[in-house]
Amino acid sequence: MTATLPPLDLAIMNPPFTRSNLLFGALPPGERRRVQAELGSRLKTRKASATAGMGGAFVATAAPRLRPGDGRMALVLPATVCTGRSWAPTRALVEDDFALDLVIASHDPARWHFSDSTDLSEALLIATRRADTRAERRTIFVNLWRNPDGVLDAHRMAQAVAETPPAPLEGTGTALLKVDGQAVGEAVSMPESKLLGRKWAGVQFARADVTRAALRLLDDGEVRVPGGAGATGVPLCPLGELGGVGPDRRRFSDGFDDPTDSVTAYPLVKGHETEKRKFLTCEPDAWLAPLARPRGGQKPGYGDHLWQSASRLLVAERLRLDTLRVVAMWSERKVLSNVWWEIGVDDIPREKALAVWLNSSPGLLTILARRTTTEGGWGAMKKADLAELPVLDVRALDDARLEALADLFDELAEAEFARLPDMGDCYARGRLDEGLARILGLPDLAPLRALLATEPVVSNRRL
Repeated sequence: MTATLPPLDLAIMNPPFTRSNLLFGALPPGERRRVQAELGSRLKTRKASATAGMGGAFVATAAPRLRPGDGRMALVLPATVCTGRSWAPTRALVEDDFALDLVIASHDPARWHFSDSTDLSEALLIATRRADTRAERRTIFVNLWRNPDGVLDAHRMAQAVAETPPAPLEGTGTALLKVDGQAVGEAVSMPESKLLGRKWAGVQFARADVTRAALRLLDDGEVRVPGGAGATGVPLCPLGELGGVGPDRRRFSDGFDDPTDSVTAYPLVKGHETEKRKFLTCEPDAWLAPLARPRGGQKPGYGDHLWQSASRLLVAERLRLDTLRVVAMWSERKVLSNVWWEIGVDDIPREKALAVWLNSSPGLLTILARRTTTEGGWGAMKKADLAELPVLDVRALDDARLEALADLFDELAEAEFARLPDMGDCYARGRLDEGLARILGLPDLAPLRALLATEPVVSNRRL
């Protein structure tokens, strides 16, 4: 039997979020594989990815049936629709065929989601199908500080959104959403051209000033501290230009036996333990042994092949922001890691300078702006996103500034860094920011550091 959708004026959906590896799990294995293969084949002809699960498929099915010019869809989807790489086809569908009118995200640690059946962070999208003409429009991002309790509360918040002109992101100021005189969120707007082919960064922070600072740095290479006068340019480049990003940790089990306490020629930095990963430096705490017969159909010598990506500079793969202390570490010897990305810069002063930058307030700002969120402050830096992350171009620094940054690293190598929610009062991070600002001629970074520390995804507290 074939079901056909009629032309639609309005489509409202909260499609299932089932991940691709769980799709059709109730079917027998053989039948399940055939159904999954059929779904993947059909999605190839549409703007959807099976990797994102069924949500993208539902959007791609409804979108062509909406009437051009005034057909509208309203969607509740995982927040990763705004930032995840597997959701890029869905974002492209919206950007190509629709005007993205409104994106609402929750920054309420008491409830990051809108649905009752999930703990994942969610976003609500409203988009209108385009007519033949494509005039430049603006997208409104609403970042809720308090998620509504019940239908009546939601209705009052909706009224506040409708009655509050958003603050332009390329301008200044804020547009607070108020219910009974209490601020419950902010509304900002940006030109659609700022979204095309990119992450929808308007959902990444609860406050417009932090979002402005992030986009000013990412787009224009300028450090602008909210509340300060002017901006200072810094040379940036994609991290992948400075060194390759190491292997996906899922490959480790193909090339290596389980980590061991016995010393081998293949040292490993293992885990994210908060009380251990609180310094800019790290040491191996386990060792690897290459398998004579690799798994997963890999050829002999696969473990040694993976080892070629070992490096001294490591960047966090998983981000638990309310407990994380450092996002980058340096080891005196080359290592692999199961939960940190290896960055193959292979130049000690540049590696140390990058570790300083990534742990600074501007570096943290860019990482938070490019992260993929799963649930509130729990997220990740995907390999491709990390390779594209704009970082300080250490190649553009003269010898004196490069040496000064390396010396700053050495000075703070054994200093204990506080958790990110406490970074406003952390001596080590304050000293790192002060040194970076002095060397690069940046403004005082303390106000930016204080704002980042109190972002709900970092502090896990309501604004």
